[in-house]
Amino acid sequence: MFAPHFNQNFIATNKGSAFFDKQIDLTKPFNTSFTVDMIDNLGEDGGAFVFQSDPQAIADGLNSLGVNSIYQSVAVTFDAIQNKDQNDPVFDHIAIQIHGDLDHSSADNLAGPVSIEPYYTTGPYAITFRHLVTVDWNPAAKKLSVFIDNVLVLSTVNDLVQTVFGGNPIVYWGFSSSNTQLTWYPADSDIDWGRLYFYFGQILTRIDRKPEGDSCFAGPVQFIDSSIYSSGNGADPLSFVSWYWNFGDGSISTDRNPPPHQYPGPGSYTVRFAITNSSGCAYDTLEEKITLGSPPKPDFTAFPLCTNTNIHFTDKSSVDVGIPVAWTWRFDNGMTSIDKDPVTQFLTTGSHDVSLTVQTEFICRADTTITLMIGEKPLADYSFTKDCFGNAQYMSTLANSVTVDKWQWDFGDGRFSREKDPSHYFEKDSSYTTRMWAVAGDCTSDTISKTVAITKVRAFAGNDTIAVVNQPIQLNASGGSNFEWTPHDFLSNAFIANPIATLSRDQTYILSVQNDEGCEAKDTIKIKVYEHLEIYVPSAFTPNGDGRNDVLHIVAPGLKQLFYFRIYNRWGQTVFETKDPLKGWDGRINGQLPETGVYVWIMKGVNYLDDLVERKGTVTLIR
Repeated sequence: MFAPHFNQNFIATNKGSAFFDKQIDLTKPFNTSFTVDMIDNLGEDGGAFVFQSDPQAIADGLNSLGVNSIYQSVAVTFDAIQNKDQNDPVFDHIAIQIHGDLDHSSADNLAGPVSIEPYYTTGPYAITFRHLVTVDWNPAAKKLSVFIDNVLVLSTVNDLVQTVFGGNPIVYWGFSSSNTQLTWYPADSDIDWGRLYFYFGQILTRIDRKPEGDSCFAGPVQFIDSSIYSSGNGADPLSFVSWYWNFGDGSISTDRNPPPHQYPGPGSYTVRFAITNSSGCAYDTLEEKITLGSPPKPDFTAFPLCTNTNIHFTDKSSVDVGIPVAWTWRFDNGMTSIDKDPVTQFLTTGSHDVSLTVQTEFICRADTTITLMIGEKPLADYSFTKDCFGNAQYMSTLANSVTVDKWQWDFGDGRFSREKDPSHYFEKDSSYTTRMWAVAGDCTSDTISKTVAITKVRAFAGNDTIAVVNQPIQLNASGGSNFEWTPHDFLSNAFIANPIATLSRDQTYILSVQNDEGCEAKDTIKIKVYEHLEIYVPSAFTPNGDGRNDVLHIVAPGLKQLFYFRIYNRWGQTVFETKDPLKGWDGRINGQLPETGVYVWIMKGVNYLDDLVERKGTVTLIR
């Protein structure tokens, strides 16, 4: 009934019960005897003999004896823990309690508590209660009595059928128990746990074996009968006439403790043990599976087999029965490891011995030694040069005498090469990380990474523009860090990006730009100079797609800001409007070209002298 369940720190809170499938009728006499075998050690609360209407009911709380809070129940409780909230006495005790109420001060406590400590046997390692208990129900007298070793220790007179079971005499009977251990212990503590058994009989079949657990196939296995033999009535133990062992490999024995048995080989075997008494009654056959592991077959691979680099070892061991669980590696560079897949380095080329010992879950061990041939890793590097247009030339170098089979380049822009000294063109300005590595046989060099900064020169002097005589024009160049405008005439400073030009005639400037790396590029800008501050709009235009006079523009030298340039049809509807003097009308209205006609335009703006400028006129659209 009782088996501790605990975590690594020996904490346990469990309860349970077991009932016979066949119900009994409490209007009829009932008598049963059973042996209680209890060791009063850590974690063991106790248990109970129980009459119960619902065998599926589950007890509540800690120290429940497996019956607490089960209302329709009558329990003969064996309590080995003093619980003050249940008004327990200081001694281990037996009592008759109903309604799942374990409080001894309650009216549900029908008899007891009576100490069971006089029945204890104190040994070198444990305090044991092992006695015959008899429960007797007399329905005529409505009396429930409890005997220990045939001596009356408790009784109560109570109409249990009415008081507890609501007039229904049909109940289940069986046993319950619990274990509660809330004290935290370190995982390596040596803990002696308590236990509680209820049994009827004559035999509690058990076997032991040496070695105790599953082990590696080797010598014979000794099987030992460790069954508990007792009679159900307190008399002398039964005389047994036969034992039957089936070792699971076709061999049997009828000895109580057979000679050590040698199995034919590794594998799993099901051992069956049965006992038959002198009356011919056979008890349940006990089955136990035994596994004898096979020696492992150590093996491994290693890569890459090169000097001065991490060599990754991969365990490839196999085993027929069991699984590998421990590895010991020994390398002739003085290193050892217990990892499954270790990593090490060798500093010299040539042969190197590696030994591997493998152990399985069944303590089977085997080892192997493999000689590896270690090659030399390329010691590679590279340099590069670049021009002003995005071209880079790479030059690889090798610091040792290894023969390189393959060069690998990753330029960092999604392109690659396998040439020894490649050249490469970078399309965009950016900083690229170029990576290179060399391969010689199975050996790969370290990956060498360097940054290549691409900064092409793109000179831009600005868009062509217009001005009036003596109007200051702000130039704005870009594309480098050093600038020069030629000719130097009429400029505030010919060596800056944004000089002021003051012109009296048309002028073309050539811009020379250099970056920090000395790369140079050129661009030009044309400035048309008008004599007067005036607004020029053509009187006609032909948007026929021939490339001439297709778009109507306003020409406004000296204009600082255009507020609007609008065009109206003859009905006064706006067909075009802009605030950008560089934007013109292509003659289309709602995407369609109208017929030939006259349109009115008006404009408003302010010139560079901050004078308001307003003009209007007409223009003819010719199809």
